[in-house]
Amino acid sequence: MLPIKYIPPIILVVVIIFIITIPFDAGCSGDAQCISGKVTEIVDGDTIKVDGKSIRFSLTSTPEIYDDGGILAREYVEKICPIGSTVLVDEDDLQTKGSYGRIIGLIKCNGNIINEEILESGHGEISIIHCKTSEFANTDWAKRYGC
Repeated sequence: MLPIKYIPPIILVVVIIFIITIPFDAGCSGDAQCISGKVTEIVDGDTIKVDGKSIRFSLTSTPEIYDDGGILAREYVEKICPIGSTVLVDEDDLQTKGSYGRIIGLIKCNGNIINEEILESGHGEISIIHCKTSEFANTDWAKRYGC
């Protein structure tokens, strides 16, 4: 039988492990799809595939792959969220109809919001036209870039 004096330290260790291993903002907001999976393809600088599903970065636009900067944008995404990475996709509640068969969402990968990272890198720009129709328009990063 374990002496009672050891129980509080054991509980404390369990709580600390829980806090360290479970991120506070790991979940999704709203009611739309919340997808956790592996990156299976980097299509271009603002579209990836997660477990074969095509995901378009909400509020973010990069040059097409055949335009100047398109390949650099894709390479940047490959660098910060390579194929095989685990991602969390928070589908945009205000754009659930998607775009050309793609789910539109906020992508969290390796501790980063990829939508924000592509803007910060200079490889993309905010899609101001969608600021009125995006769940994420009021986030700090979206406001910082023009929403």
